[in-house]
Amino acid sequence: MKLESEFIYRVKTTGPLPDTKGSPRGERQYWIVSEADLEGARIRAKLAAPGSDWMNVSNDGFWRPDVHVPFVTDDGETILLHYTGLVQQTDAFRKAAEANRPTAWNDQYMRLMMNFDTGAPRYRWLNTSLFVARGRLLGTGNIEYECYRLT
Repeated sequence: MKLESEFIYRVKTTGPLPDTKGSPRGERQYWIVSEADLEGARIRAKLAAPGSDWMNVSNDGFWRPDVHVPFVTDDGETILLHYTGLVQQTDAFRKAAEANRPTAWNDQYMRLMMNFDTGAPRYRWLNTSLFVARGRLLGTGNIEYECYRLT
């Protein structure tokens, strides 16, 4: 098995709404995905409508995103993306987020498992592949992910 680099995913979020601390399902923050794009040799897509992140906030130092994002490709096709993962709230991560500064790739453990859904024949490879990503902050609410296809 190998990891093949496929695209860069950049996302900007706004929020969060007040959290759900005390909920029987656990504490969550709701973030709005307000800008996003996918850019690679086989795909170029922009956010089609606001997305959502129902971020699970845990006391173990990790946040667990649960994100749904709709895209439209540069040739007009619809691509739906759902991902989950782990975001470690390290000191470097928190300080960078508070100061609107970027982080290096290794300043935090930010990893995703990504699933796509499309009916477009040109992009069916997204439906039949597994994807993982690593992320870093570009500034407060701005994140960049390097996305890989497992072969």
